[in-house]
Amino acid sequence: MDWLDLKEATAPSALSGAPNADAVAESQLLEGLNDAQREAVLAGSGPLLIVAGPGSGKTRVVTTRIAHLVTQRGIAPWEILAITFTNKAAKEMRERVDRLIPPPEAEQGRGGGSWIGTFHSMCARILRREIDVLEGYTRDFSIHDTGDRNNLIKTIVKDLGFDPKQFRAPQIGSWISARKNRRGRDDGFELSDGSMEEDVFLAVEKKYRERMRQQNALDFDDLLLKVLEIFDHHHGVRDAYARRFRQVLVDEYQDTNRVQYRLVKHFASFHGNLTVCGDPDQSIYAWRGADIRNILDFEEDYPGAQTVRLEQNYRSTGRILEAANAVISNNTARKDKDLFTDGEQGERVVVIECGDENDEAREIAAQIRSHVARGGNYGDCAVLYRAGFLQRAIEAALRYDAVPYQVVAGLEFYQRKEIKDLVALLRLALNPADDVAFVRVVNTPARGVGDTSLARLAHFAQERGLSMANALGEADALNEIRGRAKKGLAEFAGALEELALARELDAAVALDVVLESLDVDRWLAEMDDGSGTADRAANVEEFRAFASDYDERSPEGKLRGFLEEVALVSDTDAYEGDEDRVKLMTLHACKGLEFRFVAIAGVEDELLPHERAVDEAADPDVAIEEERRLFYVGITRAKERLLVTYTTYRSFFGGGRPVLPSRYLRELPEAEIEGVGPEEREEEALGAFDPAKGAGAGLEVGAIVMHPHFGRGKIEQLTGAGINARATVDFVREGRKQLLLQYASLERLDR
Repeated sequence: MDWLDLKEATAPSALSGAPNADAVAESQLLEGLNDAQREAVLAGSGPLLIVAGPGSGKTRVVTTRIAHLVTQRGIAPWEILAITFTNKAAKEMRERVDRLIPPPEAEQGRGGGSWIGTFHSMCARILRREIDVLEGYTRDFSIHDTGDRNNLIKTIVKDLGFDPKQFRAPQIGSWISARKNRRGRDDGFELSDGSMEEDVFLAVEKKYRERMRQQNALDFDDLLLKVLEIFDHHHGVRDAYARRFRQVLVDEYQDTNRVQYRLVKHFASFHGNLTVCGDPDQSIYAWRGADIRNILDFEEDYPGAQTVRLEQNYRSTGRILEAANAVISNNTARKDKDLFTDGEQGERVVVIECGDENDEAREIAAQIRSHVARGGNYGDCAVLYRAGFLQRAIEAALRYDAVPYQVVAGLEFYQRKEIKDLVALLRLALNPADDVAFVRVVNTPARGVGDTSLARLAHFAQERGLSMANALGEADALNEIRGRAKKGLAEFAGALEELALARELDAAVALDVVLESLDVDRWLAEMDDGSGTADRAANVEEFRAFASDYDERSPEGKLRGFLEEVALVSDTDAYEGDEDRVKLMTLHACKGLEFRFVAIAGVEDELLPHERAVDEAADPDVAIEEERRLFYVGITRAKERLLVTYTTYRSFFGGGRPVLPSRYLRELPEAEIEGVGPEEREEEALGAFDPAKGAGAGLEVGAIVMHPHFGRGKIEQLTGAGINARATVDFVREGRKQLLLQYASLERLDR
C-alpha cells in the first residue's frame, strides 16, 4: 500500500507522540469549555458517545478532542480518522484543527495530516489505493452521479426491450440504491415482492452492475460498498487500516446507515478507540437509509462506552429552547436531554393562523420586513418548509415586496450543461472506459453523430468487450457508419488522443487541455437559449478557478483528485450564507445552519407530519416521530425570533381544500408562544392605524393616490401601525393590491 510507506510509519513523532511545539497549550485548548464539553474532550480510551444537542458546540468539542489526542496523548495526526457528513463540515473541521495544531506550511488545510472527510471521500481515497484487489476495476475508476446513473439505466431499459416511460430510470435507480444499502444490514432483509415489475427491475439491475464494471465506474453507493467488500474479504487490507487509525471519530452519527455502521466497526476493530457524536433528536434522513438504531444502541454495541451529554445551547433564546424541548419530549426513540441556555429568554414564539398560502406568504414577507426595520438584515432570515411546492407562493410574496431572497438548491452549478460537459471530458481523459461520459460529449461540439450511429458503435464495442472510446481505435469500427457521423467519430477519436495527455496533469492544466480541444465559442453558441453565452462563459471561468484552487490545496491530487472532489459535492456544500438575502429551503436542507429569524411555513397535519411519509411507512408511529424531529430541527435553527404559520385552506396539485393545524402545534408550551388568529390580526390592524404618524401620514380611506409601478388608485382600507401600516388600494389598471406603506411610495393626488 503506497500510503503506508516506511518513512511515515517510523517517523520519530509518530512513535513518540512528541507534542507539536507550535500547538496550542492544553490550558488554552480547554479555555471557555463548559464542564460537559471538557469531559468529552478529556475522555479516556475506548468507546465514547457524545450526545450533542443543537447549538451545543459539538464541532468545537470534536476538533478540540483531536488536538488533545495529538498534543497530550501521543497520537500522531495521521493515526486519526475523523468522518463527518458534508465536505463543508469536513473543511471547517480541518481548518479548526490546523488552528489548534499548526502544521508545516505545505500541510495547511489538511487538518494537520489527519484523515478528515466524509464517508464517501474517505472511501474514494481508500479505493484509489486498494480497488485493484477487486476483479475488473482499476484505480482510474469514474464516479457517476445520480444523473449519470439514470442515463445508463434508461439506455439499459431500452436495450432490454422495455418501455422507458413505463419503467422510469429514476424510480429504478432509487430501487437499486435501496437494495444496495440493505446489503449493509445484518438481519437478512431483502426488498422483494415477487411482482412482474420487480422482475424487470432485477433484470435492469443485473445489466447495470455489468455495465458499471465494464466502464470501470462506481456510483455513490458503490464507493462505500466496495470498501466494505474489500474489508469483509481481504482482511489484510482491513487490518492495515484498523491498525493505522488509533483513534476514530464520527460526527453526525445519527445519520449513518447500516453500511456506514459496519465500516466504522471495521475502522475501530483493532484499537477500539471510537468517538461518535450526534443527536437522536436530529435523525431526519431515514428516507436516505439513515438508521437511528446506530446511535440509540451504541452502548449495547460497545459495552463499557462512556456517554457525555452536551445540553447547554449557545444559539437560541430560552423561549425557543423551551418550545423545542416540549415538542421533542413527545418522542420515545431518543436519549433524554434538556437543552438550556444561560442567555436571554427572548421573545415568545409567534404562531399565526392564515387564510390560505397567499395570506401566509404575505404575512411571512411582512414579518421579514419588520425584522429588517428593527435593525436586522435579510441575510439573517430563513423560511423553512416541509414540501417544495410551498416555495412558490412565498417567492411571489417576497418578489412583490422587493425582498431579496435565495432558494437554497445546492447542486445547481454542477448540474449546468457546460459544467457537466467539461466534467465528462475530464472523466474520459482519465478513464476511456466511461461510456456514459462518451455518449454525453461525443457531440460536444456537434459532430453529426446520431442515435443510430451511436447504437452501431455501441454494438460493435460490446461484441468485442471494448468501451466505445477504445472501439474507435479499431480499424473496422466505422465500417457500418456513413456520412457526417463517420467523419464526426473520426474527429472525436483524434480529440480523445489529445485528452489522454491530461491524465497525469494538475487539474487546471488538464482543464486547459480540454478547453483547447474544444472550439469553445462554437460549443457555447450551440447551447445558447437566446440569453447569450456570457453566463455560460463565466461559469467555465469559475470552474477553471475551482480547479486552480484545488491544485493549490492538494498539489498531489492531480486530475483524479479534482474529479473525485467535484463528484462528491453535496447539497449543503453549495450553500453560501454571507449574502444579504432571505434563504428559502426545505427543513431537510436546513440542518447545521442557524439564523436570527426563522419562519416555518405550512405546519399543517398533511404537510408536517407529511401525509405520504406516514402512509408509506412500515410503522406510522416511527414516521410520525421522524417528522416531529424534522420540526424540532427547524425550531432549533432560530437564534432570536421564531415564526410558525399554518393555513385553514391550502391549494394542492389538483385543487384546494380545508386543512388542519399540525398535531405538533398542540405540543408547544402555551407560556412560551404567542398565538395570533384571524380575529387578533384584524383587530390589531384596524384598531392601531394612526393617520397622523409614520408612513400613513396624510392618507385616509377614499383618497386618490399614485403608485410608481401600479399607477392611479383609490384607498379602500388602512390598517396596522408604524412599520406594519398597510393600505388596500384599488388601482385603475392593476386592480386591488395590499401595500406596506413604509415601502409603497404613495403620492396623494386629490389635494
